[in-house]
Amino acid sequence: MKIRNWQDRLSVSLIYIVLGALAIIVVYPFIHVLSVSLSGRGEALRNGFHWFPRDLTLTPYKELLTYPFIWKGYSNTLFRMVVGTALTLIVTVCAAYPLSRNEMPWKRVLVLLLLFTMIFDGGIVPNYLLIKELHLLNTRWVYVLPHAANAFQVLVMISFFRSIPDALIEAARIDGARDLRILTRIILPLSVPVLVTIGLWSLVYHINAFMDNLLYVTDQSKFVLQQIVRQILIENRLDPFTTAVNEIPPAPESLKMAAVIVSALPVLVMYPFLLRYFEKGTMIGSVKG
Repeated sequence: MKIRNWQDRLSVSLIYIVLGALAIIVVYPFIHVLSVSLSGRGEALRNGFHWFPRDLTLTPYKELLTYPFIWKGYSNTLFRMVVGTALTLIVTVCAAYPLSRNEMPWKRVLVLLLLFTMIFDGGIVPNYLLIKELHLLNTRWVYVLPHAANAFQVLVMISFFRSIPDALIEAARIDGARDLRILTRIILPLSVPVLVTIGLWSLVYHINAFMDNLLYVTDQSKFVLQQIVRQILIENRLDPFTTAVNEIPPAPESLKMAAVIVSALPVLVMYPFLLRYFEKGTMIGSVKG
C-alpha cells in the first residue's frame, strides 16, 4: 500500500499501535503463566506483573510430572483426542455426503431435524439416564461416543461438499463409479481443508472438555487431563511439599501455572501446523453453500 500524505501515515501508525496493544493484551496472560511456572518460590509469590522468570527453576514441572494422575490424565485425554476426532470425522462425512446430494430423498426434512438438535437439548438428567442405560458410566467411551456427531460441523461439511462441481461427480458416475468410490476417490481428497478444520475443532474440544468427566466418571484413573488440572487449581489436590529434603518446595502458584502450561501444550504444538488448513476450511465452509 502506497502512503501518499501525512494523514495516511497517521492512520497506518494508529492501526499498528492498536494492533500492537491488542497483541500485548492477548499474549501477556500466557507470558505471565509461563513466567510464574518457571519462577522460584519467592518470585512466584510476588504480586504484580511477571514478564520473565527472575529466579529460573524447573522444580514446579518436576513436581507436577511426578504426580501419577497427570500421566493417567494425559493418556485418557490422548485417547479421547485420537479416537474422538477420528470418530467425529467418520460420522460427519457419512452424514454430510448424502445430505449434500440433490437426489437424496427427504433431504430437507433431515436437515431440519439436524437444525432442531442445535436449538433443543434433552438436559442433564435425561442425558445422564441415557448414558447409564448405555452402560457408559465410568468408561472412557463416554468421552467420545456422545460427541461423535455435531450438527454445526455436519452443516459446515455439507456446505463444503456442495461447493464441489457436480461435473466431477457426474463424470465419475458415467465411468461406473458408485457413491462410496466417489466419496473416497474424489470428494475426500478435495476436502482436506474442511476435514482438517473440523478435526481441529474436535481436537480442541476434547482437550478442553471436562464436564462429561464431572457428570459421568468417578474413577480417578479414568479422569481426563483437564479434570486433573481442575483439581490442582481449585481443590489443591497436589501437595506442593513432596520434594526432596534438600530442595526448596515450589510455590503453589508455580504448580498451578505449570499445570496450565502442561494442559495447553498439545494445542500449542499442533495449532501452527494446522493453521493454514484451518483458515481455508473455515472460510470456504462459511462463504459458500
